[in-house]
Amino acid sequence: MMTREENDRLCRVGPGTKMGALFRRFWLPICTADRLPTPGGAPLAERLLGEDFVVFRTGEGKVGVLDEYCMHRGASLALGRVEDCGIRCIYHGWKFGTGGEVLEIMNNKSQRPPNFRARAFPTVEAGGMVWVYLGPPEKQPPFPRYAFLDLPENHRVLLRVNQHFNWVQATESGLDSSHVGILHSNVARPGWHGQTNQRIGAMDDTAPELHIEDTEFGYHYAAFRKNPDGGSDNVRIVPFFMPSGRIIPGGQLQGENNQTIIFEVPMDDEHTATYSIRYGTQPIPRDTRLRETGFDDTTMYSEKEQRFLWTRADLHLQKRDTMDRNWSGFRGIALEDAVIGTSMGPIQDRTKEHLIASDLAVVRFRRRLMESLAQMERGGDPIGVDVDAGAIASIDSPAPARGHWRSLIPSHRVVEPAE
Repeated sequence: MMTREENDRLCRVGPGTKMGALFRRFWLPICTADRLPTPGGAPLAERLLGEDFVVFRTGEGKVGVLDEYCMHRGASLALGRVEDCGIRCIYHGWKFGTGGEVLEIMNNKSQRPPNFRARAFPTVEAGGMVWVYLGPPEKQPPFPRYAFLDLPENHRVLLRVNQHFNWVQATESGLDSSHVGILHSNVARPGWHGQTNQRIGAMDDTAPELHIEDTEFGYHYAAFRKNPDGGSDNVRIVPFFMPSGRIIPGGQLQGENNQTIIFEVPMDDEHTATYSIRYGTQPIPRDTRLRETGFDDTTMYSEKEQRFLWTRADLHLQKRDTMDRNWSGFRGIALEDAVIGTSMGPIQDRTKEHLIASDLAVVRFRRRLMESLAQMERGGDPIGVDVDAGAIASIDSPAPARGHWRSLIPSHRVVEPAE
């Protein structure tokens, strides 16, 4: 159980907050690149870590990220005219380059623009996303080369969904292994209502045994499940990497050579942009991924708007008349997760929770974040800010007959836990 002060320290990410300062030390996705398909096209208004930004692609094809509000009189640059090498405010005609420099001013008789510079931020376009760094320039880390970035485009499927709840409950849900065999019963253990089309490993064991180790990027855990037929136990190894990422291993559901990397990116304290990238050694059809997540149901999800169409007020459009054969009353793994996150309210009140042994990975997540904040307060760098992101992996396999489970992921470097 946490105090209210601890919960706020963990959840709040706006300017001036400790957790906000931690997030600003990492490269973060701010939008999917398909939202900027054409040079000189319409700009985007995007919210990230409680601040408002404009994202645009110049007529020359370069992507820029600036403060949304014009430094002159505060009009939104998301209404601006995107031109050859910058964006022009429609209010007084101030034109800004991607580096924030003032290129032209239409309401000034002087031909020479004043030496002003809007807040502009380093950007990288990679993996179908636009990434931005919002932290101190002198602390900017190298751009992380995640394994999926170097794959052919048809070997990955990128989805973004905007959700009305805090980033912590989104991340904690993804790190909670025991919920997989319960909330997702229809695909994880269809035998609960007499079906035999088992699709995820050994999920009939709904109380996995957890083993956790701290790593240089955050931590990883192994969830062991008993094989009901007496064979080898199943182990799923999931990494959490700072500040809010995880990788879900492949298996019978996703395909043995597939993984899914998730970035839970806070738009503000009460809204989260979840970026999900399924990637693997073979081409992955987008329609298959949409069907698996439940995002193919256009009454529940708008792919164009990247958001769900239900609310807590309408009980998330749950189909209770199907619950004799559909455990949750919803269809789709990602949709079920989103419903649970929304049901907790915008920011979960952790002063009322009661944790048990199956919540060890959630507890370690909180601890590692608090350790990272303490490290920064001592003048150091946050945990995981400059690691080999391409070496982070996950696995779903039979448990090794002898030796440590860590031998299945030799690329992870374990560190001693903090005292």
